[in-house]
Amino acid sequence: MNDPLKVTSDKPSLPTLWLDTSVVIKLTKIARGEALQSIEVERLTRLKKLINELGEAGKLLCPQADQEEEYADERLDSEVHRDFLSLSMGITLSHRQGIFDFQAMIGMKACVEKANTIHVPLDSYFHSDPVEELNAARSRRFVIGGNMFKDPEILARRRTAKSEVQRVWEELRQEFAGQHRTYEEQLQEERRRYADAVVTQINEFEQKVRHGGIDFWGFMGVQGFLLYRTYWNELGGKPPGTAGLHFFFCSPYFNELPIVKIRCQLGADLLTGNQPILSGDVMDVELLSTAIPVSHHVLTDRKMADRIHRRGIVSDWQTEVHSMSDIDKLFGKLESLR
Repeated sequence: MNDPLKVTSDKPSLPTLWLDTSVVIKLTKIARGEALQSIEVERLTRLKKLINELGEAGKLLCPQADQEEEYADERLDSEVHRDFLSLSMGITLSHRQGIFDFQAMIGMKACVEKANTIHVPLDSYFHSDPVEELNAARSRRFVIGGNMFKDPEILARRRTAKSEVQRVWEELRQEFAGQHRTYEEQLQEERRRYADAVVTQINEFEQKVRHGGIDFWGFMGVQGFLLYRTYWNELGGKPPGTAGLHFFFCSPYFNELPIVKIRCQLGADLLTGNQPILSGDVMDVELLSTAIPVSHHVLTDRKMADRIHRRGIVSDWQTEVHSMSDIDKLFGKLESLR
């Protein structure tokens, strides 16, 4: 590859707004009459009215991502689910892992072909055309969605994992602060970290298989990596096998993919920042890396919006990112669609 790799990513043909989970939780609290600051109530009520009006008129998409993981088994679980369903009109992004896998496989093919460009199509983000889904939803009197059964073991594992990830990230942040590690240094580390993790987990899994020590959860944790290796080999990737996977995951063909690039940028910023990492920060990195490339507008919290602007992420994907502090700009954009 002689020329710099160029990566483009499709957006829907209709303006698309993605809402942070915290925004919808606040809307739920307002509907229940819970106390919030009057200015916040006014702005959020106005936002909800605009989204409903524009969605029903077929002028705005407001898809939900896999945000249920953030509020499942928490207070107001069913009410938040209902409000997400109403605002999105039942339209959802694919699960972030599916988006990640889709883009990784596009990157693998481009790497094997030594391509100079990668085009990420809209169907890497949605199961079907979201504009057609919206038109179909507008013709129905009701929006129906299932609040899926939540297995206690899965919920417990999710809570434990979330707490552990936060703890590890905060310990790393403090360690890096003591080392005076810069954002650029950590960004380079982030671009290699996934590749190293893939190789380590495959090697550990294969060692356990040889000694008969694998269980269901151990297999589930590594099956995606094994499928990557199979796909790489089927494409004729060189070198073959696990070594080839490591080569690919360290290359621009992986690290310049939208979901990967944003995840690395936000992760590096968090880990080299001077603010403690909170429980929702790591999940925000995951969700925003999915939502930013495919959305025209994103509404998130102020700290995360500041990170996104500071690292130039908005210009990479032509996405306008807002927080409640500058929501008037978003109102202007939405009202122009009427």
